[in-house]
Amino acid sequence: MKKSSALRMLRASFASLLLLQSVQFAAGQFAEVDPGMAQPPFPCVAVGDYDNDGYMDVLVAGLGKKDVPFTILYRNTGAGTFVDSGVVLPGLSRATAAWGDFDGDGNLDLAMTGLNISSLPVTRIYRNNGNGTFTALTNNMAQVFAGNVAWGDYDGDGRLDLLVTGITSASASGIAVTRLYHNDGNSIFTSVSHPFTDCYLGAAAWGDYDNDGQLDLVLSGATTGGGLVSAIWHNEGHGSFSNSGIALPAMDLGFAVWGDYDNDGHLDLLFGGNTDAGFISRIYHNDNGVFTNINAGLLPVLWASAAWGDYNNDGQLDIMLMGYDAAAQVARSILYRNTGSNFVDSGAAFHNLYLGTLSWFDYDNDGRLDIIMEGNEVGTDILRIAHNTAANTNNPPSSPANLAVSFSGTNVDLSWSAATDPQTPAAGLTYNLRVGTTPGGSEIVAPQSGSNGRRRIPAMGNTQLNRAARLHGVIPGAVYYWSVQAVDSAFAGSPFAVESSFTVPPAAPVNFLFVRDSNGVVRASWRGTPGVTYRVEVSPDLQNWTSLTNLTASIGTGVFDLVETPIPEIQQRFYRAAFP
Repeated sequence: MKKSSALRMLRASFASLLLLQSVQFAAGQFAEVDPGMAQPPFPCVAVGDYDNDGYMDVLVAGLGKKDVPFTILYRNTGAGTFVDSGVVLPGLSRATAAWGDFDGDGNLDLAMTGLNISSLPVTRIYRNNGNGTFTALTNNMAQVFAGNVAWGDYDGDGRLDLLVTGITSASASGIAVTRLYHNDGNSIFTSVSHPFTDCYLGAAAWGDYDNDGQLDLVLSGATTGGGLVSAIWHNEGHGSFSNSGIALPAMDLGFAVWGDYDNDGHLDLLFGGNTDAGFISRIYHNDNGVFTNINAGLLPVLWASAAWGDYNNDGQLDIMLMGYDAAAQVARSILYRNTGSNFVDSGAAFHNLYLGTLSWFDYDNDGRLDIIMEGNEVGTDILRIAHNTAANTNNPPSSPANLAVSFSGTNVDLSWSAATDPQTPAAGLTYNLRVGTTPGGSEIVAPQSGSNGRRRIPAMGNTQLNRAARLHGVIPGAVYYWSVQAVDSAFAGSPFAVESSFTVPPAAPVNFLFVRDSNGVVRASWRGTPGVTYRVEVSPDLQNWTSLTNLTASIGTGVFDLVETPIPEIQQRFYRAAFP
């Protein structure tokens, strides 16, 4: 169904929605908790442990009293309550937000889009200073709202890059925008070319669907002209993407979420919303890159949100879904249990919400995934936590073992053996890499976990289902420290493996110029690894070599030059460059 038709349906059915929908709350395995947070319309909610105290905090943004936008970061006290942290962030409505440690300092940073108090679109990255304050970066970015922000290291250099979608104005002149910002380091983000369609009001998620170690992208939404688009973009490496050709219905007002529901080691796709073919909620099974709708029987919804999470700790990803059921003209919130062969309604009752968002997170660290959900119920905006009270708790995985390293020029390949888990099968575990230039550090690849393995965001590990990772652009001669942890279907992290280290060998220098002029002056040039210092040696007979000097290859070209004046008593001399 096209967007205009969906909007007309909402207006026509809203009166009946008010009459037909009754208030429900979490029951059985879940107990409703009112955390006392703001409850705005069209809410933005983002979960992450911003202060590294081991408890997940909650950011809420939206339109407040007297139509003044706000952004509040609620600190989890660890005692089952949340308090306003006092962190100052600009108020935004129609916002999106995502946590990610873009600078590897161990603190979760924040990306946001939305409308400010002047109804102007804003796109910002805020660096977490680690002391309860955030600093806005000054990068020139497309200013948008009503879209998505998604962190992901698409080029394998260890730094989180940022995808941004949205629309540039709330007026009729607004245009849809999709931007890919490369993290250049030093808090610099640069817009780079890409083939993605400009869109908003959709979904965006990074996921390595073919396990080649490079993040692919599922992207959907509405274009400037109102048409709908969806595509899975395959990462070809070297910053290049191509349309995979995998058939998905064009969609907006919905969700696209990666997760391995059948623990076969391949990311499947939870996908739904408003499409040209009607409202849908589907699971696409990934069979080595071939995606098939499994006809799971999920309720078709729009103005929807959905997420994978193992609520009953049986090692299989379940689904929480909420949205507007256009057929019944009511909002619905349904928890689907993964039986191993199909998905069934768990029977748990919740507030029936739409026009909102939901997330899994274990807010009280009791080994059970809880749900935070915010949306509209019968004209009232509601934010609640469904506290999971099940008897069985989750046990984290074991640490990976057999850490190994190999080199290819300035690329390094890291690998490890599978971990084990009491609930999640080994093939369904994801992995989370840490690489630093100091022992225990994460300056190169941030794991977004504490040193004890506790996750700071409720998500898969950064290498996803892969037990190997290639890191590009490492510095020859430098020492790196690294470790890895496993992450299970309830997003619990194992302890990190015993830390290992490696030193990157430089490329062998290649001589491309050697001349001796009429005055006997020797000029020699080699090309090596930029920034690496090489030793130039001399020999009278190609057997006995002595060190002559040390030369550093230029940062730009890797070239280093030797100029030696003639020595009359030397009739024959050979030269070579070596490391170290």
